Amino acid sequence: MTPKQPILLSFYALSNGEKLMVFGHLTYSLIQDLSFKGFSSKKTFFTLLSLYRTRFVAEHEIEIIFNSGKATTKTDTKGSFYFTADLQQGQTSIVDIQIGGTSVKFMNEYDLDIHQIKTDTILVSDIDDTVLHSYISNKFSKFVTLMFTSIEKRRAVEPTMHLIRKQYELGITPFYLSNSEQNLYPLIYRFLKHNNFPKGPIFLKEMRKLRDVFRGKKFPVQQLHKLATLNQLIRFFPEKKFILLGDNTQHDLDIYLSMAEKFPASIKYIIILKVIDRPADDEVVVYSSKLLKEQGIGLYYGTEFPSELNVVQNR
Repeated sequence: MTPKQPILLSFYALSNGEKLMVFGHLTYSLIQDLSFKGFSSKKTFFTLLSLYRTRFVAEHEIEIIFNSGKATTKTDTKGSFYFTADLQQGQTSIVDIQIGGTSVKFMNEYDLDIHQIKTDTILVSDIDDTVLHSYISNKFSKFVTLMFTSIEKRRAVEPTMHLIRKQYELGITPFYLSNSEQNLYPLIYRFLKHNNFPKGPIFLKEMRKLRDVFRGKKFPVQQLHKLATLNQLIRFFPEKKFILLGDNTQHDLDIYLSMAEKFPASIKYIIILKVIDRPADDEVVVYSSKLLKEQGIGLYYGTEFPSELNVVQNR
């Protein structure tokens, strides 16, 4: 049995003052409560299970209706959509999304406003093991924590949580970028809200099917999603400076160094939380620090964040 009305599983709209960027995901779900609020371990498990069994709204033309104007785009093979367009005068929010004249269902808590980024600096943070303890390096702990632990019991990475809050107070705008799949968007959204992280767009990878998870099927290039997203963001906000925040359980250091090499004028600071011991990273950091410093880019790699990082906004 397939529900007739698709749901807007994820969504965000951004503006640089001239252009509009809209992205999200549409899927069908038999489970209507995807809030993850007050869920038991059992309900958490079965809700996540259902999100890996949804049917994608694949390759459908959709009409996005704003408070002023409309736009037409198309979902990809996994149900995601993304487009940029000129920002029209008076456009401030999305009021409806339709497929063949039928409205999709909006999640109650999602922000449908168009967010114009006015701050000079954007902080892009990884999620798994950077803001949320996910135990990426231990497959068993990762699975149990993800599938059976309620949001209220999931642990935030406190040094990062305090850093993002402090930088937000100093005037940065936070974005969240992860290799987690779109299936987990409602859970991650709830976690960030429950732990009072500053609001910001959440960029996740394409949806995965349950069979791919159990088979351990990997995406062809693990770094591709983050590289592509950072390229889009830096090009969309050419006048902004970026702080790139991550950890060393995956490829954040390599990805961020690549961005600094490609866009040296846009990168302000690279911060990598040392979660596991990786001697090879130590060598890369020593070599890269001097080169980055010559370009006016700061690099921090360690288990705790230095107090002087608070002045990064004024550098």
